[in-house]
Amino acid sequence: ELKMDHKENSSARNPRKEAGWLSLLVFNWVNSLMIKGFRSELKHEDLYATPEESSSQDLHQHFNKYWMAEKDRMKKGRKPRLWFAFFRCIKKVLVLHGILFGLEFCLLISQSILVGYLSQFFCTKKELEEQLTALKNSSSVNNSDDLIASKQEEIDDETRDAYLYAVGMILVVLCVTFIHAWAFYLSQNIGMQMRVVATAAIYDKILKLSHTVIGRLSIGHIVNLASNDVQRFDMAFLFIQEIWVVPVFLPVFTYLMWVELGPSCLVATAMILLLSPIQFISIRLYTKWRLKSARVTDKRVRVMNEIISGMR
Repeated sequence: ELKMDHKENSSARNPRKEAGWLSLLVFNWVNSLMIKGFRSELKHEDLYATPEESSSQDLHQHFNKYWMAEKDRMKKGRKPRLWFAFFRCIKKVLVLHGILFGLEFCLLISQSILVGYLSQFFCTKKELEEQLTALKNSSSVNNSDDLIASKQEEIDDETRDAYLYAVGMILVVLCVTFIHAWAFYLSQNIGMQMRVVATAAIYDKILKLSHTVIGRLSIGHIVNLASNDVQRFDMAFLFIQEIWVVPVFLPVFTYLMWVELGPSCLVATAMILLLSPIQFISIRLYTKWRLKSARVTDKRVRVMNEIISGMR
């Protein structure tokens, strides 16, 4: 079992554990660290203690449990799934991240609808005011007072609805701001946890290798793998929810555009669907070239390590 140092700095306890819901919502618990960093240079003892769910020891223990379960699949003639072991480590927070991401898209749709209603109000109000002015200037007095009062009441109702739309837009924007901040925070947190798990797994694997196998590896290759390659997790989880968001919300966007624009909206939807295979091919090509680039980078690092070792 992999043993790691997990020293708790009692003088810099993580205030997130004791923060209230409002402090968590607006990230007020990190303000003290920001103020201290603004006034003076931060030191190691100023940093907050690592949360338990982000500690390398706990994360690696969880990963080992799920990886052992995957390795049991080999007894049945099936290959172990590394990605599934990674997924099981973060499934709860990943589901929460997906819920926030989907809720953000729903609110953005609501915002666009409210903007449409509010824009329509100004056109409707202008027409009603023109009709009211025409009634006031009309020479006929039969039922003119009743028509004027009715038209004025209609204008007041439209104005009241416009205020409600404006208030709704403000509330939606505030909710989107908080939800987007938390979704971004969770994506960075998930990426960091996966990076820690991958680095700990590499470290654990190296400790279990024989001296013959280790002799074939260079320090530069291991350092490049643990410092450069695992950084891709940070970027991956920023966009991973797009996998299900686009297929789910594309019909919704198409319907809303159909209501406003009619059949012409299908041109935009068709362009998106036609670009999907092109993007898929581009991703496959990028992955192929990225693997070649990684091999060249590993070779370069290995040569530089040999040169430095020879100079020493």
